[in-house]
Amino acid sequence: MHKVPTMYARLIQGYQAMDPEQQALSAYAAQQLRLMMSGSSALPQPVMHEWETITGHCLLERYGMTEFVMAISNPLRGARKAGTVGKPFPGVQVRIAEDKSGGGTIGEGELCVKSPSLFKEYWKLPQVTKESFTDDGFFKTGDACRVDEDGYYVILGRTSADIMKVGGYKLSALEIESVLLQHPDIAECCVFGLPDKDYGEAVSAIVVLDSEHKRKQEESNSAFSLEELCDWAKDKLAPYKLPTRLMLWDSLPRNAMGKVNKKELKRQLGNEK
Repeated sequence: MHKVPTMYARLIQGYQAMDPEQQALSAYAAQQLRLMMSGSSALPQPVMHEWETITGHCLLERYGMTEFVMAISNPLRGARKAGTVGKPFPGVQVRIAEDKSGGGTIGEGELCVKSPSLFKEYWKLPQVTKESFTDDGFFKTGDACRVDEDGYYVILGRTSADIMKVGGYKLSALEIESVLLQHPDIAECCVFGLPDKDYGEAVSAIVVLDSEHKRKQEESNSAFSLEELCDWAKDKLAPYKLPTRLMLWDSLPRNAMGKVNKKELKRQLGNEK
């Protein structure tokens, strides 16, 4: 079974709404599947751990693009490391092109791939093709990444949408989202940068609360606050990674693949001004 992270999150929500008998039957059915994979966007660690608790399956994360199919993967048999997409396949060359403009972290940069399955060119787009490759034939993926202490690759997000420039730091929105999703009252969240006259961009979070917390919130007539969120996250995130703006929404706009549509999200925010 291969699904995007949002689908697994929805399945978990459906499971939690079942009665004990339905939960037992559903978990048993899921346990009979040979393999479960997750792809197309970063898999939040809380979703991975909860899914394994329910089904016994540790989701297999890997990394690929239409331009070269699969290039990096956690092992089919062996330790699968949460929060990473694993290591390069045999025959695949991978390197990180570090950003020389400053503000980034050493060892982080754009992921570049050379593979036997790498495409030749974009159809009738010679200039786009030229700009997409390095001089020695590596394809520029447009994804920022780093390698952890065990040699596993961690995708930090699209350089065009998921990397924020805050007060001289380059921050990964996906990293911050992964932490915020560990909060027991948060069902979904999206982190992005909004213009800020002092810091360039401000770490901003849109949060969708789970149904139980929404009910309690309505009963007590109290709102989930930025102060509450930052107090909970201060031991999990560096001070400069803590959100400085918080918005509570009922749902997040998503594209056909189930990924949060940040372009549409920012358009909606623009309409609200």
